[in-house]
Amino acid sequence: MILFFIKRIELYLFILMLCSFHSGRAQQKLAVEIQMPAFAETTVGEIFQLLKEKEDVLFSFNGNILQTDSVIHTKPFKGNLYDYLDGILGKEYSFKELGRHIIIQYTPQRMSVDFEVQTPTKNKVVITGYIKNIRTNRPISNASIFDRNALLSTLTDQNGYFELDVKKRSNLIAVNVSKEAFRDTSVMVIFPIEAKIGDKKTRDYGYFEGYEEDHGLYRSFWGRVFLSPAQKIQSMNLGGMFLYSPYQISMTPGLSTHGFIRSQIVNKFSINIIGGSTAGVKGIELGGVFNINQYDMQGMQMAGVFNAVGGNVRGVQLAGVGNRDFGGMTGLQMAGVFNGVGGNASGVQIAGVGNHVVGQVKGLQIAGVFNKADTVRGLQIAGVLNLAKEASGTTQLASILNHSESTVGNQIAGLANKAKKVKGIQLAGIVNIADSSDYPIGLLNFIKNGEKSLSVAINEDSYLGLQFRSGGRVLYSLLAINVALEGNRPDKYAFEAGLGAAVLNGSKFSLRTEITTRNLLTEKFKMLDNHQFSLRVIPAFKLSERMSIFVAPSLNYAERDENSIYGGSTVWKAWRRDRTRNTFYGGGMAGLMLKL
Repeated sequence: MILFFIKRIELYLFILMLCSFHSGRAQQKLAVEIQMPAFAETTVGEIFQLLKEKEDVLFSFNGNILQTDSVIHTKPFKGNLYDYLDGILGKEYSFKELGRHIIIQYTPQRMSVDFEVQTPTKNKVVITGYIKNIRTNRPISNASIFDRNALLSTLTDQNGYFELDVKKRSNLIAVNVSKEAFRDTSVMVIFPIEAKIGDKKTRDYGYFEGYEEDHGLYRSFWGRVFLSPAQKIQSMNLGGMFLYSPYQISMTPGLSTHGFIRSQIVNKFSINIIGGSTAGVKGIELGGVFNINQYDMQGMQMAGVFNAVGGNVRGVQLAGVGNRDFGGMTGLQMAGVFNGVGGNASGVQIAGVGNHVVGQVKGLQIAGVFNKADTVRGLQIAGVLNLAKEASGTTQLASILNHSESTVGNQIAGLANKAKKVKGIQLAGIVNIADSSDYPIGLLNFIKNGEKSLSVAINEDSYLGLQFRSGGRVLYSLLAINVALEGNRPDKYAFEAGLGAAVLNGSKFSLRTEITTRNLLTEKFKMLDNHQFSLRVIPAFKLSERMSIFVAPSLNYAERDENSIYGGSTVWKAWRRDRTRNTFYGGGMAGLMLKL
């Protein structure tokens, strides 16, 4: 009899401690006393920002349901945070607290839970029951039933029925019920077994801050192929909540040591023989074929074929074929074919084919074919092309094309570069295009605020030339075609290309310098093995806003490989050209220039 009373007292003490624990938990952010002024007109977002500054809380919610720009009118308030939020948002919203986060959910519906407890064996408990809509009394299907301490979970069937097998590790279990658009419900189940005070262990849990109900991982190719509809429903019901576990082993996503609740577990060590699906990794994950994480990965992740992460990656990610991250990436990412990041990337990305980052890249992107990112701060190197919306302070290197929709630091491409504004050098084998680029180097440069002009000139070797200059405010390129004024000579035509710089550009006077190379052609446009290099200084006097006249002295070097060039004297000379050997000689040209 005395033993009976002792056990009863122990049980009451246990329940009292449990209530004290939950009371202590409640006296946190939602229960804190606050004082808020009246607002004649404000927005929900401004209220959240004020509460964040005053009470150090972060609000997480689905932006498609709760609009932060909604205008509200409030009265002065003094009381706890829960009542204040309930007053400004209404009874159709519910609030959960996870650390500094207040999770706001739209839950206009309510549910009821009817359950029974069966104990078929000493170490096993089976909880069965039905979940119904309180207002309609109709069963609720696909509701999540879970015990977060035992890592057990299931879904209700079309009749609202569920069965949850629980190993009896303690005398009390909190069975949690969650369903999208319904307010969460918890049922405390006390087993008629001897209570042991102090042996109850609570499991750590967290919240994924970037969670949204239309999570990108489930809408992706990887999610559609490798994740079951039941997992998507589970994720929607539980929102961004996840639990921690030291390890897990799986054969496939459906055969895991964590069972059905695997998609809400973050593991320290995870081995997937073929492939696995978890909430995330905070340590090491190895997959024979693939690894799929619903939320974040921190540490090292290796897969024979691919890794797919719905949140952020911090650490090392290696895959034989590809890595696909729907959040951000910090660290090293290597794949034989493709890397994809849905958020920001900081570190190094190396892929055999391509890297794609939806957000910002800070670091290095190297790909055999292409790199693509919204914002880049660092270096992009691609075998074919680099694409960026904004790349200020970044250097893009590509064998074919670099493209930045906004600002870029430097661009170097074998074929073409395109940007809105280039702060540094723009070097291309064929063409550079930009609104603003002071230092473009290419055969053609189409710079909106730069140099574009045509000129007609006659030079020291009796050529009449048409010259096109295109470039930026400082550097520009020169392309010219020359025709001999005298008909009886083998070098009938000459093609000229060069690079110039604008030294002065006044209202009446301008000064340029140019380095050019000239190749000679016969009347039938056959190339002759004779070349000429020139250094010119071009002072020009402006006759009008668009027309200038110039006389430009030059220092020339001629290479003679064929005895077939015109043997006449130069028109202007500082010293005579020797037509029997390579030599330096002085010359010049004069002409008219038209600004385009």
